[in-house]
Amino acid sequence: MIPVLESRTLRASPPLDYASLVHADRVHGSLYSLPQVFDDEMDAIFHKGWVYVGHESEIPKPGDYVSRRMGKQSMILTRGADQEIALLYDRCPHRGNKICPADHGSVQSFVCVYHGWAFKPNGEFLMMPAPEGFPEGCDKAALSMARAPRLESYGGFVFASLAPQGISLDRHLGRGKTMIDMLNGLSPEGRVRLDAGWMKHRLHGNWKGLVENHVDGYHPQIVHGSLLRANKPFAGVRDRKDTSASRVRDLGNGHAELDFAADFRQRNVMLGWTGGVSTERLPNYVDAMRQAYGEAEANRRLIDGPPHAAIFPNLLLAEMNIMFIEPLSEKETLQQTTAVMMEGGAELNPRTLRRCEGALGPAGFLISDDAEITDIVQQGVSNTLPEWLLLKRGMHDEVVEEGGTRAGGLKDETTQRAFWSHYKNVMA
Repeated sequence: MIPVLESRTLRASPPLDYASLVHADRVHGSLYSLPQVFDDEMDAIFHKGWVYVGHESEIPKPGDYVSRRMGKQSMILTRGADQEIALLYDRCPHRGNKICPADHGSVQSFVCVYHGWAFKPNGEFLMMPAPEGFPEGCDKAALSMARAPRLESYGGFVFASLAPQGISLDRHLGRGKTMIDMLNGLSPEGRVRLDAGWMKHRLHGNWKGLVENHVDGYHPQIVHGSLLRANKPFAGVRDRKDTSASRVRDLGNGHAELDFAADFRQRNVMLGWTGGVSTERLPNYVDAMRQAYGEAEANRRLIDGPPHAAIFPNLLLAEMNIMFIEPLSEKETLQQTTAVMMEGGAELNPRTLRRCEGALGPAGFLISDDAEITDIVQQGVSNTLPEWLLLKRGMHDEVVEEGGTRAGGLKDETTQRAFWSHYKNVMA
């Protein structure tokens, strides 16, 4: 006898009221742990909004490509024969096979391993085996790989949106552009390269917690205490006492900054951000900077150093390192990291690479601390009580600076409130 299966109606979960889950001084813990929240975020933020997907220097020649994720979509960032950059959905338009098996490489054409369909590096249909089996007059343009509808770059950093319409990249970046400008401005040629290779870390935590942690000036003395004690130049510059002159800023649109420049200026030592390398050890780099920007301006840049900022939602400028995050689930995130290579900075670049390996490599001092705290935080937020997580620190001391940025002390939660305020606007 064949059993009769009971008919069941699949019911979608009711929409979440994000306006009630995010307040000015607190957020609800469920935002870090519910699968429904993750699904909503991938649609509203990572599919419809602007997301960092790569850097122009990663694909310098026609045929070069890197594989990336946007939310739940597998994508290919590639450069065509005409030097145009495109972002392609990694899906064969014939029967849906994933086309690109590698993280990066260079091709003359993308070839589907299922039925042998071939496409130009820009995704245009090229050929298929046994084409006579298709009806005469078949529109080959309709057989090309699908593209992200919007793709733009700023300062070499490439952003994309899977929504055909929405705010411009210029409006989305807003004051965040100053952070990219600051980084590029430490190159005598005004350009950086991200071609040193990417280190991948699969972290057991929610993606939002990683962004919050990146611009959190409150935790380093605790989480990274052993490193600060061992590395005296680092500890001296990054004074974690409440008397530090460093500031945190809400740059708008979810972007936020940890600004260490004030502490560097008090020390008045050029290249302090390199870990104590003197100008005498980098004479060609220093001279090239002065030739490019003039002595006074070059000296200012060499004292102030690079930015430490988060560009909503997934790009992290970590001084002389770049990180970007790809959410995998509500409790798992892939973080990729590379060292910033300066065009015209041949003396500086090897030192930057070694420092990146020491801090953020497989046995890095910083990444091991952050990976552990990410895991511990996720375990905690998966509990149900207390319901709310606090964002109150420094609310009473914030100031609005010239230009409209909201700023607080180094240990204040101005940067976290910046993220959640924009998150609420997008999600609600």
